[in-house]
Amino acid sequence: MFKVKVRGIYSTALTRILLENGFKIVQPSAAIRERFKLPPSPDDQSQPDLEINDRFDKQGVNVTGDSEAAEKFISVLLNCLDDVIIRRKTILMPMHPNNSSESSSLPEILSEVLTEVNSLTPHQIIRVDVEFPGLSKRKLDDIRSTVVPTLSGHHYFKAYGGKAATIVEMAEKLLEKGYSIKEVEELFRECIMREYPYRGSKLNIEHVKINGRVFQLGEARILEFNEEDQHVSLLRVFSSQGVYDGLKVPKESGDYAITRMKIGGLCFQTSYFSRDGEYKGTYVNINTPIEIYPGKVRYVDLEVDVCMWPDGRIQKIDFENLEKAVKMGYISERLKSIASRVVEEAIANLNLQEEKEVKFILSEGIAD
Repeated sequence: MFKVKVRGIYSTALTRILLENGFKIVQPSAAIRERFKLPPSPDDQSQPDLEINDRFDKQGVNVTGDSEAAEKFISVLLNCLDDVIIRRKTILMPMHPNNSSESSSLPEILSEVLTEVNSLTPHQIIRVDVEFPGLSKRKLDDIRSTVVPTLSGHHYFKAYGGKAATIVEMAEKLLEKGYSIKEVEELFRECIMREYPYRGSKLNIEHVKINGRVFQLGEARILEFNEEDQHVSLLRVFSSQGVYDGLKVPKESGDYAITRMKIGGLCFQTSYFSRDGEYKGTYVNINTPIEIYPGKVRYVDLEVDVCMWPDGRIQKIDFENLEKAVKMGYISERLKSIASRVVEEAIANLNLQEEKEVKFILSEGIAD
């Protein structure tokens, strides 16, 4: 039985998953011991096979330890969470330290070291960056709710940080005191909406690749933000020249892009126009659920995209990158299937005339 030490904002949900899959929790925090009624054990202070801690940005966890234990944990996560992203890094470590005495001569020490190195089987220590996008956070909410009262969006708001994290903690204390979930959630939503952006404010678009690289797509101005249905329209104006990714058409100074997305959506589309309003094409990005954070929107790009050109031609691009991500162990087959379904829906929903008219629908926002 592998021993695991868990800390951080995901600890309750992950502890439930670990216990249900045959892992033993060691060095538990006071809260975890109480929530899971873990009895004192001689193993409590023993060295864990795995240590799980929050990433610095709270978007997932860092897992460090024995490779066999880590691979079992990874397998559990891939089976349990639809959009979890797994990024591995393996390190070889010697199984035993050198035991040369202080009185040994340098030649003797070197001889012993060489003998030991030649006889040892390297021990694999693995470090895993585990990212929990929107679907994973929601599932972890559900799992946590089987242990303690949990608001919908708990892990998202804890990752959001600041006032949002504090408000969710206060709201869940009300649940523990017996207040109804409906009453608490209504009060919570009223408080949390004050943290959200508004029409005219600016956001960055944080585009995270499956391999962990992060790209900032630039600052955008909010043209529309519907608090009810969570639809957002963004405007970006370009000052540099180049080529639009995917569309492969020239980007010129003065061009602008109108992006339409839904918070929580699995794709968003960006329509590109010249300075004079000539339609250049539409790019549909397929991604994990879009999340909004202070000053930015964030998602993990799933590599596959859909493009529409001014002549009405529509094409799916880079699907082989999604298949490669599955083979490399970054994502599950299930997430590939979800992305494939979203691609087909995006293709079916694209309408050339509507794309060309986006500039008129949002002309008031552009003129502001």
